[in-house]
Amino acid sequence: MNTRIYSAAIAALIACMTIAPTTASAAEVIAFWDFNDGFDVDDNIPQIVHAATLGNGTIYQQRADTDGNGGGGFAFSSTDPLVNAVEGKSMTWDDISKSGDNDAEFFITTSTFGFKDIMIRFDVEGNDEGGFAEYDFVYALNPLIDVTNPGDVVGTIKDFDSNGNIDIFNNQPIATNALFEPISIDLSGITDLNNQSLLVFRFDDFDGNDSVSFDNILITGTVIPEPTSTAMLLAVAGVVGMRRKRNSFRS
Repeated sequence: MNTRIYSAAIAALIACMTIAPTTASAAEVIAFWDFNDGFDVDDNIPQIVHAATLGNGTIYQQRADTDGNGGGGFAFSSTDPLVNAVEGKSMTWDDISKSGDNDAEFFITTSTFGFKDIMIRFDVEGNDEGGFAEYDFVYALNPLIDVTNPGDVVGTIKDFDSNGNIDIFNNQPIATNALFEPISIDLSGITDLNNQSLLVFRFDDFDGNDSVSFDNILITGTVIPEPTSTAMLLAVAGVVGMRRKRNSFRS
């Protein structure tokens, strides 16, 4: 190989390796809610909107007896990823089971663009009656729509569009009591959740009564790697090939 071509190829490879981002395998925060932003609205309104404390996302707390001041919260600390939350408020319903279709639910909207291996965790507190025994958990990839006065609800709330949703859990058992307990859900096996510009979750169909609180809702993922060094080597090889061809034409 011509010395100048070889030197150029090595220089190009070093440059590619220098600017290439390091592949991250550690979990990173996509969205986190600690509910400590001092929200204060009326009780029993059909919808309370919670913006993410960290990252990007929105929670729509809906139906049943929403607590407009929030219940007592629970301190949370994590090192992977690094998250710290003091004991403050929580997302609370004073009663999760009401008449007809007016039972508690909440939607989460976020983006997992650039991420895979999605996970979600939260702390949940029931009550002296056991909180709730099971729940449903679904997802969708389409924007939510506004619906007004649906069923037994008076007011406007969010719901899925006509494309519906896909089940993750149906009647998933859960053991809750009058103390906060951590729940972690590994969603890494559902590749449909990876790298989505919009992802919607819904928790609902809580089988139980009376007050329930959620706190420290955390969605994480791992960064999808950039092109590997193999691809960079192929690119450099292409440059070398082009220069060889040019030199052969000149000779």
